[in-house]
Amino acid sequence: MNPDGPDAPLRLLLIDDDELDRMAVRRLLRQLGTPAELTEATDGLKAADLLLAHPFDCVLMDVHMPAIDGLALLRHLRGMGVDCPVVMLTGQGDEALAVDLMKAGASDYLSKSSLDASRLGAALRGALSQAQAQRAARDAQRLLQQQVQFAEMFVGIASHDLRNPLGVILLNATLLERHGGLPPELASCVARIHTNGQRALRLIRDLLDFTQARLGTGLPLHRVEADLHAVLADAVDELRSTHPGRQIELRLHGPGTGVWDPDRLAQVVANLVGNALRHGAPDRPVTLTLAGSIDDEVCLQVHNQGEPIPPALQGELFRPLRRGEPAARPGAEGGIGLGLFIVEQIAVAHGGRVGVHSTVDDGTTFSVWLPRQPR
Repeated sequence: MNPDGPDAPLRLLLIDDDELDRMAVRRLLRQLGTPAELTEATDGLKAADLLLAHPFDCVLMDVHMPAIDGLALLRHLRGMGVDCPVVMLTGQGDEALAVDLMKAGASDYLSKSSLDASRLGAALRGALSQAQAQRAARDAQRLLQQQVQFAEMFVGIASHDLRNPLGVILLNATLLERHGGLPPELASCVARIHTNGQRALRLIRDLLDFTQARLGTGLPLHRVEADLHAVLADAVDELRSTHPGRQIELRLHGPGTGVWDPDRLAQVVANLVGNALRHGAPDRPVTLTLAGSIDDEVCLQVHNQGEPIPPALQGELFRPLRRGEPAARPGAEGGIGLGLFIVEQIAVAHGGRVGVHSTVDDGTTFSVWLPRQPR
C-alpha cells in the first residue's frame, strides 16, 4: 500500500477534534495490519502547518471541526499546492457536501457511522493509487514538455547555424553561373546546386519561424508604410521566374497601402502560391487576388483548380507539421508541413486571420485578411 515500498510504514495524518473518533480510527488501522506512522492533529490550522512542514502519504480529515471546517481546509491546502491525497470522514451523510468535497480535491468520502477496517483500507488503497497515477502523469507531462522544448531549441539553433554555410554555397553557385563558359553538364550541375540550395534555405527559414512561434516569442515583424501592389508584383515575378512553365495571374483591386512587413507578406505569397502550384492542376492558372476596397482591411486570396481538400482535413491545414492537402502531383516538390502554419502566424502577427474554401466546383481558395494599420 505504501508508495515508498511494502516494508516502509505508511505516513498518515489524522485530523479530528473528537478523541473517541481518533481512537476508533487507530483501532481500525491496527485491524488492517498495515505498518503506519500516525500523526494526529485536533484542528485544521495545526494540520495545515504539519502538512506544509512534513511529507505525508495520506490524510484522514474530519469534515466538521472548529476554527476551520474540512472543506475550507481542503481548498486552502490545494491552493497552497499540497497534493497529498485526502480521505474525508464525517458523522453525517450529505450528498451535496460529498460532491463539493470531491470537486475540491478529496480522494474519497467516508461516513463514520458505517466505517470499518475493510472500507478504510479500500479508501486508503484507492487514494494512494490515484495519487501515484496523478504524480506519474504529471512527471510524464513535465518530461514531455522538456523534450519538446529541447527539440524546438535544437531546431532553432541548428537552423540558425546552417544558414551561414548554406549562404556560402549559394554565393559560390551564383558566381559560377555569372561567370559563364561552363560546359553544359557543369552548368546544369551548378543550376541544380543553386535551386536546391534555395529550397534548403526556405526550409531553414520555415524551421526558424516555427521555433519562434512555438517558444512563445512570436514571429518578429518590421512594419513600414508600404504598397501591397508592389510587394505582390515583385513576389509574383520571382515565382514566375522559378516556375516558367506555369501560369500565375495577379489581380489587384482597390488601394494597397498600409503598414505591414513587406518581407513577411512576400513570404505569405510564396507559401500560398507555391502550395497552389504544387497541388493544383498543372494546366490551369494559379490566381493571386488582392481586394482592397474595405477602408481598414485588405483580403489576399490565392486560388487554384484541382483535387479539392476534404472537409474533414480543412481544419487541420494550419496546424504545424500537418500536410492535410491531397497528395501533390508526381514529381512536385514536397514540403515539411510548415508553410500554411507560418502563413497563419504571419497573419496573426499583423492582427489578421486566415481561411480556406475548397470544393470540386469552386476549386481551392486560401484567404488572408489583413488590417491596414496595427491593432
